[in-house]
Amino acid sequence: MPKTQLKIVGMHCASCAVTTEKALKKVPGVSDANVNFATERATVMHEDHVSHEQLVKAVRDNGYNVAEPQTGNKKQETGHGEHANHEMPQGESHLMHIGYITTRGLFLAGFFVLPLLLTMVIEPNIGLVLGRSAWMVFIAIVTWYLVVRLGWKFHVGTWNELRHGRAGMDTLVTVGTGSALLWSTYALATGSGSVYFEVAGIIIFFLLLGKWLEARQRSKAGAAIEALLSLHAKLAHRVKPDGTTEDVDPEILKPGDLCLVKSGERIPMDGEVIDGASSVDESMLTGEPIPVEKRTGDNVFGATINKTGSFTMRVTVEPGASALDAIVETVSHALATKSPVEKLVDRISSVFVPIVIGLAVLTLLGWLLAGVGIGEAIRHAVAVLIVACPCAMGLATPAAIMVGTGAGAKRGILVKDGSALEAARSIDLVVFDKTGTLTEGKPTVTDILAAEGTDEASVLSIASGLEATSEHPLAGAILAAAADRSVALGDIGDYEAVPGKGLEGKFKGERVLLGTEAFLREEVIPIPDDESKRIAQLRSEAKTVILLAKGGSYLGAIAARDRVKPDAGAAVKSLLKRGIGLALITGDHQATAEAVASELGIERVLAGISPTGKAEEVKRLQGEGKKVAFVGDGLNDAPALAQSDLGIAVGTGTDVAIATGQIVLMGGSPTKAADALVLARRTFSAIRQNLFWAFAYNIVLIPLAMFGIVNPILAGFAMAFSSVSVLANSLRISRSLRKMA
Repeated sequence: MPKTQLKIVGMHCASCAVTTEKALKKVPGVSDANVNFATERATVMHEDHVSHEQLVKAVRDNGYNVAEPQTGNKKQETGHGEHANHEMPQGESHLMHIGYITTRGLFLAGFFVLPLLLTMVIEPNIGLVLGRSAWMVFIAIVTWYLVVRLGWKFHVGTWNELRHGRAGMDTLVTVGTGSALLWSTYALATGSGSVYFEVAGIIIFFLLLGKWLEARQRSKAGAAIEALLSLHAKLAHRVKPDGTTEDVDPEILKPGDLCLVKSGERIPMDGEVIDGASSVDESMLTGEPIPVEKRTGDNVFGATINKTGSFTMRVTVEPGASALDAIVETVSHALATKSPVEKLVDRISSVFVPIVIGLAVLTLLGWLLAGVGIGEAIRHAVAVLIVACPCAMGLATPAAIMVGTGAGAKRGILVKDGSALEAARSIDLVVFDKTGTLTEGKPTVTDILAAEGTDEASVLSIASGLEATSEHPLAGAILAAAADRSVALGDIGDYEAVPGKGLEGKFKGERVLLGTEAFLREEVIPIPDDESKRIAQLRSEAKTVILLAKGGSYLGAIAARDRVKPDAGAAVKSLLKRGIGLALITGDHQATAEAVASELGIERVLAGISPTGKAEEVKRLQGEGKKVAFVGDGLNDAPALAQSDLGIAVGTGTDVAIATGQIVLMGGSPTKAADALVLARRTFSAIRQNLFWAFAYNIVLIPLAMFGIVNPILAGFAMAFSSVSVLANSLRISRSLRKMA
């Protein structure tokens, strides 16, 4: 189903996002819409016949606007939150959409608020104007400028809200400050009561200050995502048919194009090295700081940095389909997808403002019935309206998710949706797939046994000669061992594969065999007792052993094993330290699985399990009351990843685009599984803290304002502080991850 992303301009609180979401869902053919207040972005799923213009019209009819992507740069047309490059529609005033206040405007507001602050302490006597205090007339003029001119954005927002039949944050501000301003003007003109000019003016200043700080904090919160978007290479050296190069925009490259990559440059697009060698900094993909050696045949990824040497590569993907694009899309999806707790907050926010207006009316009537003057009653009602602005509630969840997903992306941890954050907080058992997750995923030669009268080099030479054309998994391990030891491949003739048993051929005129022990015994080749004991010992260590014979005599054996990743032990210790149980699951034999588990300190072993059986095992563990996270490669482990409470897929490069987990780990380090759980838990912890303070703030201060304990000026400061504190608390996630064990 097609998906359209829109940059929404003019939303001021969570209720704005909720009403925009509802308006988009009413468009015929739209199946779902998510509007994120923190990133100011709408993601709409719809049928083919729904046009972009229909969606834009729905947003504008709802009182907001859509910033269209600038043309001419495909990477800027992604619509990723605040960080895409957008321009306002023709005919729209840019000043109406840059936010509530500029830095210059804030300084101006601060200058005008100074005499209002002075009035709270002393009223200078500078004479009379039309029988009224000249100082108070001056204060009235200053307040009207502050409220009407500098606070104009609030009133424009109120008009848009009211003409579309709703009330939001702007309505609260306009009604509150407008009531105080109009009453004070009337009282000053008629001399019939107290005035509250300083209340209205100072409130506007505090609200503008809060909006300015909020904008700065939101910009910081999205810095990690913005950094991802800026990583694309700006230039590619495309190789022409005559062998010369031309400098082109990487966006015009297509699969099959050859490019020269020089030292120190960013790789222009995903591809394959066809000539040359170098080391490449892939930290932007994997989070690992150590450069990766690249030779002919190795894959390279766009936006990674070529450190040393030059090489020629062949482009293998279309523009927009690189590993970096997949990362950005994954992070973007996480920001667009609302978690259950965020949806709950949205529902509360949509009814919150009408309730607050009702409470303000009750406050006004209550104080009037108590016998106070109308000016005093208005002042208390204004305090209720100002203190209850729901910005903090609207920012509590998306701000934390924005920071958490951005910080994780920089570490090679991609959170694909908000539900993963909630699932991670209750995980008490992590099930690791063995091959490719805790182990390297490919066998490595560990031991070479040589019979009396021969040596290891001879054994390896003949074995590698036999394996030179084999596709058996052990063939690569033996050939790699020969290359590492600079052993020449034996010259084998009359080569033949014996299915299920091994290989045979001729070496210097003598028949040679390489295969299982049963194969040699079947050929009546005796194996010395001491050699049989050594072979048995190797098998007890979960190693695969193949035997070599020449001319009817046993010549030696080679043992190989899928090595445990160097940092797998650290990953296990990190999880155990946090009180999380562990299990290892694999399709391998019990002995192999137990050997790996014993080496790592994992007590629970599930061996001989098929890919479909893994999902059944996860379901069985859940039946025991466990909250299970499954860590696998994201491909053959898809059923188990889907069945688990939290699927963590290990992927490299373009694998991330097809990984099925809720969290994707770039690179193969299992330590990232522990890091991912820590990231998710800390992010959700920040969400809970944000929501607690956002709701506690309203629960405590609204009654205090109703009873006159909190005055409007303090209410304005408290409202501004609440939004900024929620964003500041969210930013702590990124800082805490730097200390992550």
